[in-house]
Amino acid sequence: MDVGRRIYELRHRNNITAKELGDIVGVSQSYISLLENNKRRLNMQLVAKIADHFGLSLARFFSEEAHDGTTHTPAKMGIDLDRLHQSGQLRAIADAGGNVAPVRMQTIPVVSKVAAGDPAGFTDGEYPPGFADQFVPAPADLDDANAFALRIQGMSMSPRFRDGDIVICSPQRAAESGDAVVAKIRSEETTCKILYIDAKNVILSPVNPSYPAQVYKFEEVDWVYPVVICQRREKR
Repeated sequence: MDVGRRIYELRHRNNITAKELGDIVGVSQSYISLLENNKRRLNMQLVAKIADHFGLSLARFFSEEAHDGTTHTPAKMGIDLDRLHQSGQLRAIADAGGNVAPVRMQTIPVVSKVAAGDPAGFTDGEYPPGFADQFVPAPADLDDANAFALRIQGMSMSPRFRDGDIVICSPQRAAESGDAVVAKIRSEETTCKILYIDAKNVILSPVNPSYPAQVYKFEEVDWVYPVVICQRREKR
């Protein structure tokens, strides 16, 4: 099923602009447009909110095709159950039909890549807080307007974080010894490690024993933000 087309047709049939729909479900107008053009991976919580706004269960959303006619009798279409199961959407549909409480979601900007190995160059793409070319979903109770996401490169944090995973950092929260963190070193480099602090040094330790720990003076570290969420890269 073309989910983007489904959202587009429902929106136009009900005379709702992309901005209005975005305001209703808590995302930007551009994000709705990207969904409708199938340029963002399906977020089931967001789709559930869209379906609910149009008075549809997720089961009906995926089993009925919207159209632009004057009557609202939906045309039936087949469901690829194998595809829904493999993508995890089938479980989400089943949960949505049961007694599972809905989770409020927000989107977090992915601003760069971070090394899980030796420190590597970091850039936020010169985006202001909250803006980026790519966004990932996160629970709304994260409650940090400056939260940002980074994609892991390297294997020093494996198996906790793997190459290609996305980690979400919260600048609002204080990093403590033993936390997984992203640290910015000497104004130019970033790395993802486990944080340890002694009387004189900041120690950034890998999970993978094949990699050495990195030791820095406090003045060498620009910032350290805790990792609060990890989103696994899908296996290929």
